[in-house]
Amino acid sequence: MSNEQADPRADQGTDNPWAERWKAGQIGFHKAQAHDLLLHHAADLKGRARVYVPLCGKSVDLVWLFERGHDVVGSEFVAEAVAAFFAEQREALDAAPTSVVFGDVVLHEVPGLRIVQGDAFVVDTAILGGSVDAVWDRAALVAIDPDRRGDYVAALKRVLAKDGVIVLVTFSYDQAKLDGPPWSIDRAEVERLFGADFVIEDGVRRAEPPGPRFQAAGVDDVEERSFVLRRR
Repeated sequence: MSNEQADPRADQGTDNPWAERWKAGQIGFHKAQAHDLLLHHAADLKGRARVYVPLCGKSVDLVWLFERGHDVVGSEFVAEAVAAFFAEQREALDAAPTSVVFGDVVLHEVPGLRIVQGDAFVVDTAILGGSVDAVWDRAALVAIDPDRRGDYVAALKRVLAKDGVIVLVTFSYDQAKLDGPPWSIDRAEVERLFGADFVIEDGVRRAEPPGPRFQAAGVDDVEERSFVLRRR
Protein backbone atom coordinates (compact mmCIF):
# COMPACT_ATOMS: atom_id res chain seq x y z
CA MET A 1 0.00 0.00 0.00
CA SER A 2 1.24 3.47 -0.83
CA ASN A 3 1.74 5.73 2.13
CA GLU A 4 0.74 8.75 0.05
CA GLN A 5 -2.01 10.57 1.92
CA ALA A 6 -5.18 10.99 -0.12
CA ASP A 7 -7.89 13.61 0.13
CA PRO A 8 -11.01 11.71 1.29
CA ARG A 9 -13.09 14.12 -0.76
CA ALA A 10 -11.27 13.26 -3.97
CA ASP A 11 -13.94 12.69 -6.60
CA GLN A 12 -14.14 9.66 -8.87
CA GLY A 13 -16.75 8.69 -11.40
CA THR A 14 -18.52 12.06 -11.53
CA ASP A 15 -19.68 11.41 -15.10
CA ASN A 16 -21.81 8.54 -13.85
CA PRO A 17 -25.53 9.16 -13.23
CA TRP A 18 -25.25 7.69 -9.72
CA ALA A 19 -22.70 10.35 -8.81
CA GLU A 20 -25.10 13.01 -10.07
CA ARG A 21 -27.89 11.54 -7.93
CA TRP A 22 -25.67 11.76 -4.84
CA LYS A 23 -24.74 15.35 -5.64
CA ALA A 24 -28.43 16.22 -6.04
CA GLY A 25 -29.41 14.40 -2.84
CA GLN A 26 -31.59 11.93 -4.78
CA ILE A 27 -30.80 8.97 -2.55
CA GLY A 28 -34.21 7.58 -1.68
CA PHE A 29 -32.65 4.11 -1.92
CA HIS A 30 -30.70 4.84 1.28
CA LYS A 31 -32.26 3.43 4.46
CA ALA A 32 -31.90 4.84 7.96
CA GLN A 33 -31.82 1.36 9.53
CA ALA A 34 -30.13 -1.88 8.59
CA HIS A 35 -32.08 -3.65 5.87
CA ASP A 36 -34.59 -6.14 7.25
CA LEU A 37 -33.39 -8.80 4.81
CA LEU A 38 -29.89 -8.45 6.22
CA LEU A 39 -31.33 -9.23 9.63
CA HIS A 40 -33.31 -12.11 8.13
CA HIS A 41 -30.16 -13.63 6.62
CA ALA A 42 -27.91 -12.98 9.63
CA ALA A 43 -27.58 -16.72 10.21
CA ASP A 44 -26.22 -17.18 6.68
CA LEU A 45 -23.45 -14.69 7.49
CA LYS A 46 -22.74 -15.95 11.00
CA GLY A 47 -19.17 -17.19 11.36
CA ARG A 48 -18.12 -15.46 8.13
CA ALA A 49 -15.15 -13.38 9.26
CA ARG A 50 -14.90 -10.95 6.31
CA VAL A 51 -17.99 -9.55 4.61
CA TYR A 52 -17.87 -7.51 1.40
CA VAL A 53 -20.60 -4.95 0.61
CA PRO A 54 -20.26 -3.78 -3.02
CA LEU A 55 -21.61 -0.39 -4.11
CA CYS A 56 -22.22 0.33 -0.45
CA GLY A 57 -22.97 4.06 -0.56
CA LYS A 58 -23.27 5.23 3.05
CA SER A 59 -25.29 2.19 4.06
CA VAL A 60 -25.79 1.59 7.77
CA ASP A 61 -25.63 -2.12 6.90
CA LEU A 62 -21.86 -1.66 7.13
CA VAL A 63 -22.14 -0.59 10.75
CA TRP A 64 -24.60 -3.38 11.58
CA LEU A 65 -22.10 -5.94 10.32
CA PHE A 66 -19.18 -4.15 12.00
CA GLU A 67 -20.93 -4.12 15.36
CA ARG A 68 -21.49 -7.86 15.14
CA GLY A 69 -17.81 -8.58 14.83
CA HIS A 70 -17.40 -8.99 11.09
CA ASP A 71 -14.38 -7.50 9.36
CA VAL A 72 -16.24 -5.34 6.83
CA VAL A 73 -15.09 -4.06 3.47
CA GLY A 74 -17.20 -1.99 1.09
CA SER A 75 -16.69 -0.50 -2.34
CA GLU A 76 -18.16 2.78 -3.57
CA PHE A 77 -17.04 5.09 -6.38
CA VAL A 78 -18.94 8.22 -5.28
CA ALA A 79 -16.69 10.28 -3.03
CA GLU A 80 -19.61 12.13 -1.42
CA ALA A 81 -21.12 8.83 -0.26
CA VAL A 82 -17.87 7.67 1.33
CA ALA A 83 -17.30 10.99 3.07
CA ALA A 84 -20.89 11.05 4.34
CA PHE A 85 -20.57 7.55 5.76
CA PHE A 86 -17.51 8.29 7.84
CA ALA A 87 -18.88 11.67 8.97
CA GLU A 88 -22.20 10.20 10.06
CA GLN A 89 -20.78 7.05 11.67
CA ARG A 90 -17.83 8.61 13.51
CA GLU A 91 -19.26 7.76 16.93
CA ALA A 92 -20.24 4.19 16.02
CA LEU A 93 -16.81 3.47 14.54
CA ASP A 94 -14.96 5.23 17.37
CA ALA A 95 -12.23 6.37 14.98
CA ALA A 96 -11.55 8.65 12.06
CA PRO A 97 -10.45 6.87 8.89
CA THR A 98 -6.99 6.88 7.42
CA SER A 99 -7.07 7.41 3.66
CA VAL A 100 -4.38 6.30 1.24
CA VAL A 101 -4.01 5.93 -2.51
CA PHE A 102 -3.70 2.35 -3.77
CA GLY A 103 -3.32 2.26 -7.54
CA ASP A 104 -6.51 3.63 -9.10
CA VAL A 105 -8.53 3.58 -5.87
CA VAL A 106 -8.49 5.28 -2.48
CA LEU A 107 -8.67 3.15 0.65
CA HIS A 108 -10.46 4.60 3.68
CA GLU A 109 -10.05 2.51 6.79
CA VAL A 110 -10.70 2.24 10.50
CA PRO A 111 -9.89 -0.93 12.46
CA GLY A 112 -12.34 -3.56 11.29
CA LEU A 113 -13.86 -1.60 8.39
CA ARG A 114 -12.50 -0.51 5.01
CA ILE A 115 -14.19 1.26 2.10
CA VAL A 116 -12.61 1.17 -1.33
CA GLN A 117 -13.42 4.39 -3.17
CA GLY A 118 -13.23 3.41 -6.80
CA ASP A 119 -14.48 1.08 -9.51
CA ALA A 120 -16.01 -2.15 -8.15
CA PHE A 121 -15.13 -3.91 -11.40
CA VAL A 122 -11.40 -3.69 -10.66
CA VAL A 123 -11.62 -4.87 -7.06
CA ASP A 124 -9.33 -7.78 -6.24
CA THR A 125 -7.86 -9.41 -3.15
CA ALA A 126 -4.95 -6.96 -3.08
CA ILE A 127 -7.34 -4.01 -2.91
CA LEU A 128 -9.59 -5.66 -0.34
CA GLY A 129 -6.68 -6.85 1.77
CA GLY A 130 -7.38 -10.53 1.14
CA SER A 131 -10.31 -12.69 0.13
CA VAL A 132 -13.75 -12.34 1.71
CA ASP A 133 -15.94 -15.03 3.23
CA ALA A 134 -19.28 -13.51 2.29
CA VAL A 135 -20.89 -10.84 0.13
CA TRP A 136 -23.98 -8.83 1.09
CA ASP A 137 -25.46 -7.46 -2.15
CA ARG A 138 -28.55 -5.46 -1.38
CA ALA A 139 -28.49 -2.92 -4.21
CA ALA A 140 -25.42 -3.56 -6.34
CA LEU A 141 -26.33 -6.08 -9.04
CA VAL A 142 -29.67 -4.38 -9.74
CA ALA A 143 -27.86 -1.05 -10.21
CA ILE A 144 -25.40 -2.33 -12.81
CA ASP A 145 -26.04 -1.97 -16.53
CA PRO A 146 -27.12 -5.37 -17.89
CA ASP A 147 -24.19 -5.69 -20.28
CA ARG A 148 -21.73 -5.27 -17.37
CA ARG A 149 -23.27 -7.93 -15.13
CA GLY A 150 -20.79 -10.56 -16.24
CA ASP A 151 -17.89 -8.30 -15.29
CA TYR A 152 -19.43 -7.69 -11.88
CA VAL A 153 -19.96 -11.38 -11.19
CA ALA A 154 -16.37 -12.07 -12.26
CA ALA A 155 -15.18 -9.47 -9.76
CA LEU A 156 -17.16 -11.14 -6.97
CA LYS A 157 -15.74 -14.56 -7.80
CA ARG A 158 -12.26 -13.05 -7.86
CA VAL A 159 -12.46 -11.99 -4.20
CA LEU A 160 -14.79 -14.60 -2.68
CA ALA A 161 -13.25 -17.52 -0.80
CA LYS A 162 -13.77 -21.01 -2.20
CA ASP A 163 -16.42 -21.84 0.39
CA GLY A 164 -17.88 -18.35 0.38
CA VAL A 165 -21.50 -17.27 0.30
CA ILE A 166 -23.36 -14.41 -1.39
CA VAL A 167 -26.61 -13.06 0.01
CA LEU A 168 -28.27 -11.33 -2.93
CA VAL A 169 -31.36 -9.10 -3.03
CA THR A 170 -33.02 -8.40 -6.38
CA PHE A 171 -36.14 -6.79 -7.83
CA SER A 172 -38.23 -8.02 -10.72
CA TYR A 173 -40.87 -6.12 -12.68
CA ASP A 174 -42.04 -5.60 -16.26
CA GLN A 175 -38.86 -4.24 -17.83
CA ALA A 176 -40.75 -3.47 -21.04
CA LYS A 177 -42.52 -0.63 -19.24
CA LEU A 178 -39.50 0.94 -17.59
CA ASP A 179 -35.74 0.82 -17.89
CA GLY A 180 -33.58 0.60 -14.80
CA PRO A 181 -31.78 1.21 -12.66
CA PRO A 182 -32.77 -0.58 -10.58
CA TRP A 183 -32.89 -3.20 -13.30
CA SER A 184 -35.25 -6.15 -13.18
CA ILE A 185 -33.51 -9.41 -12.26
CA ASP A 186 -35.58 -12.57 -11.93
CA ARG A 187 -34.55 -16.03 -10.78
CA ALA A 188 -33.70 -17.14 -14.31
CA GLU A 189 -31.16 -14.33 -14.59
CA VAL A 190 -29.67 -15.25 -11.22
CA GLU A 191 -29.32 -18.82 -12.51
CA ARG A 192 -27.68 -17.59 -15.71
CA LEU A 193 -25.15 -15.45 -13.87
CA PHE A 194 -24.33 -17.70 -10.92
CA GLY A 195 -25.63 -21.21 -11.63
CA ALA A 196 -22.36 -22.64 -12.95
CA ASP A 197 -20.40 -21.81 -9.80
CA PHE A 198 -22.97 -21.55 -7.00
CA VAL A 199 -25.76 -23.54 -5.41
CA ILE A 200 -28.73 -21.16 -5.39
CA GLU A 201 -31.13 -21.19 -2.45
CA ASP A 202 -34.36 -19.18 -2.48
CA GLY A 203 -34.87 -16.81 0.41
CA VAL A 204 -37.60 -14.23 0.92
CA ARG A 205 -40.08 -13.43 -1.85
CA ARG A 206 -42.44 -10.50 -1.36
CA ALA A 207 -44.27 -7.67 -3.09
CA GLU A 208 -42.54 -4.29 -3.03
CA PRO A 209 -44.68 -1.13 -3.17
CA PRO A 210 -43.85 0.61 -6.47
CA GLY A 211 -42.40 4.10 -6.11
CA PRO A 212 -43.61 7.18 -8.00
CA ARG A 213 -41.31 6.55 -10.98
CA PHE A 214 -42.65 3.02 -11.35
CA GLN A 215 -46.26 4.13 -10.94
CA ALA A 216 -45.82 6.83 -13.58
CA ALA A 217 -44.62 4.15 -16.02
CA GLY A 218 -47.58 1.89 -15.24
CA VAL A 219 -45.52 -0.64 -13.27
CA ASP A 220 -47.88 -1.87 -10.57
CA ASP A 221 -46.19 -5.14 -9.60
CA VAL A 222 -42.67 -5.15 -8.20
CA GLU A 223 -41.29 -8.22 -6.47
CA GLU A 224 -38.32 -8.22 -4.10
CA ARG A 225 -36.45 -11.47 -3.62
CA SER A 226 -33.45 -12.69 -1.71
CA PHE A 227 -31.15 -15.57 -2.60
CA VAL A 228 -28.35 -17.34 -0.81
CA LEU A 229 -25.61 -18.39 -3.23
CA ARG A 230 -23.16 -20.96 -1.90
CA ARG A 231 -19.96 -21.42 -3.88
CA ARG A 232 -19.49 -24.97 -5.13
